[in-house]
Amino acid sequence: MHGQPRKPARIEDAAVSTAKAEALRNLQTQFIHNHRSRIYTDEAIEVSMKLLEVNPEIYTAWNYRKLAVQNRLGLVADPEAIKSVLDEELRVAEVALKQNPKAYGAWHHRKWVLKKGHSSIDRELRLLGLLLKLDGRNFNGWNHMR
Repeated sequence: MHGQPRKPARIEDAAVSTAKAEALRNLQTQFIHNHRSRIYTDEAIEVSMKLLEVNPEIYTAWNYRKLAVQNRLGLVADPEAIKSVLDEELRVAEVALKQNPKAYGAWHHRKWVLKKGHSSIDRELRLLGLLLKLDGRNFNGWNHMR
């Protein structure tokens, strides 16, 4: 807060912070390898999800997920399997938006998934209501509603 002296960093806090940074670096390295190698296995997609849970502003991860979805949709013909893939993408975007309601990448990914023909207006309105309740000035949410 303003006018309050900063508390000195403790050694334990620095160690935890260093461990988190190292884990994030490892996750990013693994993700970049998967993306460059065009690996779209369940494990590789899980890595991108973990990365987006940490930071939903990584646009490369959203683009990778689009490529992974297109790859998966090309492999399945069953409507239930298609619905399952798209539901998972909506869930990932929802988790990201709950962490950061103004994350452009998450909004665009959600819109992209919905354009694939899979949508539930009730689900969208419920999510928008929740996010706009958190911050009524969230123009991304209002824009998504249009």
